[in-house]
Amino acid sequence: MSLPVPISSDPAVLARDEAWWAQIAQFYPTPTADFVNLEHGYFGAMAAPVAQAYEDSIRYLNQHLSPFLRGEFVDSTLDAMRDRLAKLINAQCDEILFTRSASESMQVLIGQYRGLSAGDTVLWCNLDYAAMRDGMKWLEQRRGVTAVEMEFDLPITREEILKRYKAAMRYTPHLKLILLSQVSPFNGQVMPVEEIVAMARMHGIDVLVDCAHGLGQLPLDVEAMQLDFAGFNLHKWIGAPAGIGFVYIRKSRLNKIDTHFGASDYAEDDIRSRLYAGMLPVGAIMALPATLEFHQAIGGAPVKQARLRYLSRYWVDQVRDLPGFKLYASADDIDMTALVSFGMNGFSAKELQKILFERFRIFTVERTAGKRSVLRATVTTTTTLRDLDRLVDALKTLSNEADLQR
Repeated sequence: MSLPVPISSDPAVLARDEAWWAQIAQFYPTPTADFVNLEHGYFGAMAAPVAQAYEDSIRYLNQHLSPFLRGEFVDSTLDAMRDRLAKLINAQCDEILFTRSASESMQVLIGQYRGLSAGDTVLWCNLDYAAMRDGMKWLEQRRGVTAVEMEFDLPITREEILKRYKAAMRYTPHLKLILLSQVSPFNGQVMPVEEIVAMARMHGIDVLVDCAHGLGQLPLDVEAMQLDFAGFNLHKWIGAPAGIGFVYIRKSRLNKIDTHFGASDYAEDDIRSRLYAGMLPVGAIMALPATLEFHQAIGGAPVKQARLRYLSRYWVDQVRDLPGFKLYASADDIDMTALVSFGMNGFSAKELQKILFERFRIFTVERTAGKRSVLRATVTTTTTLRDLDRLVDALKTLSNEADLQR
């Protein structure tokens, strides 16, 4: 099956071309479940060419075994794939380290960060990923630093976020390290990464950027953004098989991340000494060329960003003024992504999740950060308007019923 020819190269035009996306959807498996899946933020389905390449890779590995792994795979395949990933984010091959997830990537950066002493302060916010927040708290126990969480009430504007980070950098004693999510997994908020990183550099503060939900969904250039440390995965918005992530560390800053026990095969000035991961997901790595080619063939991050933003805007605009509906994601186009968090008066997030699934057959996921639990609905590029109309109808029904009870 060949890819359809787009009617336009303009991402804004393609975002609204339902006929084109219906043709793209044919490259993905038909869901067997009798419900609408609005939880694409955990794992994204592989397109048919990617799944085929993955199966072929596993078959090849089974046939060639250790002679391939200890030879061609280590000698050339891994570096070729590192180079592909470097080009994807405008980095250098020797600044890329394979991991198995964004979580492992960020654990490398947080747990092995060298630039902390007792009495220093580290900072994160309630919109960051839970495991990474826990990692920053762990630094307090192991390094004797002061761990500070910044609490954002939602929704919040880009201007308010910048104001809060500016104040934190100016008034937090001995602040040395900040965790920052490019896109919050909690509510889909796009954080002003470039501005925060620039401010931090002026204060001598390092920023570890979690790009788990950014890569593939937003254009990403580590040079333009002036990132020094970032963690990624490839199974969300790039569309790779599960099990691949990578770390970016600017070569001139590699000394800030400690070497990893067990990684003595590499010199200290080689990024590969920062993690001994054991057996890598070989089949998934070998399928990377097909993954990246399909990603680019449908327009890459600019088209995906436009499509995902359009779909989120489509359903949010129809329900945002409903009685009792609470929007916890950004309402601004520039900060809207595939991930949208919300709630309704009279329902806990857990109750609302259960009702939407059991009564309306719509699958969403509860997320909790700080003091607030919300429901998160996450679209993908091939989500249909009919799927979203079903969500809209369900929320209108629940709003009307709650209004009648009042």
